[in-house]
Amino acid sequence: MPSAVVQDLEARLTAVRGVLRAVKRAFINPQSAIRPVPVLSGNPHSKGFTLIETIITLVVLSIAAVGVLSVFTTGISGSANPLVIDQATQLAQEKMDTILGDRANTSGGRGFDWVVAADYNTNISKYPPEDPISSFAGFTRSVLISCVTTTDLNASTGAPPCASGYAHVTVDVANELIGTVSIESLVAKYE
Repeated sequence: MPSAVVQDLEARLTAVRGVLRAVKRAFINPQSAIRPVPVLSGNPHSKGFTLIETIITLVVLSIAAVGVLSVFTTGISGSANPLVIDQATQLAQEKMDTILGDRANTSGGRGFDWVVAADYNTNISKYPPEDPISSFAGFTRSVLISCVTTTDLNASTGAPPCASGYAHVTVDVANELIGTVSIESLVAKYE
């Protein structure tokens, strides 16, 4: 019995040597790759793979492919997020620029008191919530203005109007893919 195992191993070793010679010839002379190459099999006289070898190879390769492709699937599903985050950031910055522009426009009837009036989020000509943002389906935008003092610029002392002359402005843009992007600024009353 051991001699049969040894003969089988010798036959497989011979087949592997033949494959290595064929690969070496193929690199040296690509035309030599056309010749038949000995293959690994239980029978040294066979010229191909058995059905069971082919099936096992396909199963092993299928399992390996699932693992590799799952990594690509995860990467591809998240690849659009940076674009959505960038778009949400630009939409938030657009609204913040509008608010800061209104604050700076004191000669046009606007200014600090106009921006932080009690109707800042209900007056249609100011900053009402947008759900969805016009021309941007899937995005919502809201503005929160809270009064603060110079002792703590992050702690709200209440809703506008702001007697302290300082307001903390937050613009939130939300999308179901990325959550919420927020931009904050401090608006002060100065002349």
